[in-house]
Amino acid sequence: MNLEILFSVIVPSYNRAGLIKETIHSLLEQVYFHFELIIVDDGSTDETEMVVRPYLKDERIRYFKIKNSERGAARNFGTKNSNGDYITFLDSDDILLPRHLQTANQKVELANRPPVFHLGYEILHPDGKVDFNPQLPSPVNDKLLEGNFLSCMGVFLRRDIAMENLFDEDRQLAGSEDYELWMRIAARVPILTFPEITSRLINHDDRSVINVDPQRLVIRISMLEKRLEGNTAFTERFGKTAAIFSSYCSLYLALHLALCGERWLAFKNLMRTANQYPLAMTNYRFIVALKKIVLW
Repeated sequence: MNLEILFSVIVPSYNRAGLIKETIHSLLEQVYFHFELIIVDDGSTDETEMVVRPYLKDERIRYFKIKNSERGAARNFGTKNSNGDYITFLDSDDILLPRHLQTANQKVELANRPPVFHLGYEILHPDGKVDFNPQLPSPVNDKLLEGNFLSCMGVFLRRDIAMENLFDEDRQLAGSEDYELWMRIAARVPILTFPEITSRLINHDDRSVINVDPQRLVIRISMLEKRLEGNTAFTERFGKTAAIFSSYCSLYLALHLALCGERWLAFKNLMRTANQYPLAMTNYRFIVALKKIVLW
């Protein structure tokens, strides 16, 4: 039996008038037609609305403009206004390959309507070369303790799961709100992964995960840890391995602080990583962070 799942694709956008057109086209080029595209303009001050307006002739596409509230709130708004059997999220500077939704539909049938699953993706350098292609176990729940390997565009949430598990809307958590959500969900249900690459994350210089303020980054990662430490389901599911999660949070901080030139603070977090979970010292990110600190 071929299932015809309605997919809701939520696109939060802030001042991406120059990029969002290609993102929309990647939806319109899907070989699977049963979807709705919900664009949530998070208070843009550029020409996003003018760029999007011609596409609204397609009744599958809806556009909302809200007061600037950050990505978590924009995604939640889209979810609450969606109709799909499965919800997925697409940033307005990334693209889907033509068989993305068709592949997702096949996996829904294959896995008997799983609560959550993730399709493969690749990270592209602006010159078109592949920077990274994550290889993930299935289910991926325990691997997520080592970092956020999931892409928003690769994650598909069954409607009941999406409605019960919304993004944290605190602005100070912005940038880690997706990881916090995946970990909350991972504490409750298996997150299946499939290797087929069906989307592309474009690693351009203006990505919000690249341009970070060191002080805000420290606050954000501290909040991420506290949020999950205070989550009963998380502590019950991952309590014995919580040190792994905390150590990789420290490692993430160390690497990004080193890239920002905050060598001493990066070194302190690298030592914290080693103390919490010595095996993390064999991770390539630990080695890269150490090199950045020593050789900067």
